[in-house]
Amino acid sequence: MMPFAPSDASYSPGLPESAPPYTMEWLTLPVSDVVTGPGSYSWDRLEAHLNAIASRGHQAVLRFYVDYPGRPSGMPAYMLSSHEVPTHEYTVNGNAPGQSLAPDYNDPEMMSMLTGFVSTLGQRYDGDARLAFITHGLVGFWGEEHTYPMNGKVSGENPSGENWMPSTANQNTLIDTWDSAFQVTPTMARYPSAETVKRGVGYHDDSFGYETTGTANWHFLPQLKNAKADQAWQQYPIGGEVYPGIQECSVRNPGSCMSSGSNGATVDIDASIKATHASWLVDNWAFTTTLNSTERERTVQASSETGYDLSVARWRMRNGKVEVQIANNGVAPFYYNWSVEAVAVNASTGTEVGRTTLSGDLRKIEIGKTQTFSGQLPEDPAGENTILVRVVNPLPSGQPLRFSSAGQDQTLPGYLTLGRTPTR
Repeated sequence: MMPFAPSDASYSPGLPESAPPYTMEWLTLPVSDVVTGPGSYSWDRLEAHLNAIASRGHQAVLRFYVDYPGRPSGMPAYMLSSHEVPTHEYTVNGNAPGQSLAPDYNDPEMMSMLTGFVSTLGQRYDGDARLAFITHGLVGFWGEEHTYPMNGKVSGENPSGENWMPSTANQNTLIDTWDSAFQVTPTMARYPSAETVKRGVGYHDDSFGYETTGTANWHFLPQLKNAKADQAWQQYPIGGEVYPGIQECSVRNPGSCMSSGSNGATVDIDASIKATHASWLVDNWAFTTTLNSTERERTVQASSETGYDLSVARWRMRNGKVEVQIANNGVAPFYYNWSVEAVAVNASTGTEVGRTTLSGDLRKIEIGKTQTFSGQLPEDPAGENTILVRVVNPLPSGQPLRFSSAGQDQTLPGYLTLGRTPTR
């Protein structure tokens, strides 16, 4: 789980002592922070945020938006001043006159700006170690890829049944652009479709725990199943935000915290994590509120249920060849091909004898199964060695990936101690 990153990159998070441990931060930015003109970009604000987050040892989960109710418009300034892209003023979702505007996403200039931005973002940032995941965002209220209640259905808030979403063709164009722009950094769509299923994207649920596992066809898991995307987690990540309306009660009063359309059922965050195979969740309340010991334990437990859980099942070394069998007992794969290193340290002097990158691919360890990583370490004529293993975080300041096996950080911080072996 993770909190919001500070809205001002120069600020530190200032979280209470009870805040659970975390390695990622949720960063939302207006497109106007980057796009300064047609095909013109300034990356200074994004760089400031990414560098600040990295300085804390964390990686960012990123979303850009154009329309965020209650905030100033995220449309580029040149578009607002030219008035060439039609916009809607609105007062739903807490917005007020003079605040955010809903653009015509089907306007050719708007689509050109969005696709050009995504393509350029990918050229600069695909594979950037400061980024963990990117949600597609951009479209709809809060960048959540919906414009409810302005969704084409007649209602009290939308008496003429206006639909402010892009056409299906334009939505598909954006999905294809994200998929083409990012080959390393995982990207995630809000809603599954025939187009997302064809592409290498994951999914995020912005009402996690509240509208996740119910039976309504608009709940998250039924949507994945209907689109035949419910097994996407085996290759692409699942994430989301614990629905703000249940963030407090799911921690403080889970027995009376009601989920959407549940006919009396209560929220079960752990069950939602297991059912969706979620790798990450935003829950800003849990990080900004002082928790008592029970509440903190409940939050830490829920956080630990997400994503991967790597451990070493067994290992051996003979004639310098080291083999390490790594298991994943979590609910989701590890989605990056980070290197795995083995290190030999002289048990008497503490001097490093040798280091090698092991063959193998962390992404290919299936849930409940193992994969063997192997490599060659030099033999130490001085005698007995301590053998260590670690997963290398490509972010130099990043927090280490920790195995759940006994011996983690025992000899060196960030390393799992496997044991000692004599060399000959």
